[in-house]
Amino acid sequence: MGRVPAPRRRRNHNFDLNSKRRKEIVLHARHIGAADTEDFPRWLIAWHWYNPKAKDAIWSLMEAAKRMGGKITEAQASGITEEASIIRKCWSADNLARFLGLTYAQRQTLGIKTIGSIDVKKRARKVLRQRKDRLYQEGRRRARGAQPQSESLSRTKPWEALNMSRRTWERHQNKRDATSSAISFLSKNDRLATPAGGARMTSERGFASKEARGLPSSQTATTIAFDVHATLPTQN
Repeated sequence: MGRVPAPRRRRNHNFDLNSKRRKEIVLHARHIGAADTEDFPRWLIAWHWYNPKAKDAIWSLMEAAKRMGGKITEAQASGITEEASIIRKCWSADNLARFLGLTYAQRQTLGIKTIGSIDVKKRARKVLRQRKDRLYQEGRRRARGAQPQSESLSRTKPWEALNMSRRTWERHQNKRDATSSAISFLSKNDRLATPAGGARMTSERGFASKEARGLPSSQTATTIAFDVHATLPTQN
């Protein structure tokens, strides 16, 4: 049988990269207080790059400045849009991070996903994500009662010490577990309750015995029938 390829991850067709990056640029600007610095236009330029469908780019940029914690005039907004059209656009995640000075610590704190970082490159971020996901999955397995990976059967391989296959070892383990369960079920504490005189009050199916219900047992009924037959007159 050929190797079955892993299912492809479905893309979210409703995802808008431009909208997401605009929000993350605003988050970063507010986080570091960019509006109070001389480099504030840098975040506005980046925001304008990812707002290509604006009907009124000047008004949109002025509103974006307010969300970043600052304020610009219409003339300033016009000048920023002109400067943004001249500067080479930063389309990749890491180039945009270098343009804004976004660090990995800031990225993690703000939950930024579409912009890179200046101190941790793309490949390193992928390794860190994989490690984080692996630790998360291990935590989930341990919460469900699974043993740590160092103590798992795949690592310890107890069947090799007994010179048998894993399937044979598991079959012996299943038999031993079944025997242990049967022994514990037949312990003296699991016997049916009996009255003080020793007579069984209930049958194995849980119904009361004939003696407990005031009815003759099979042996008693046979004796009574024999006595009655003996007292009847015989025919010649």
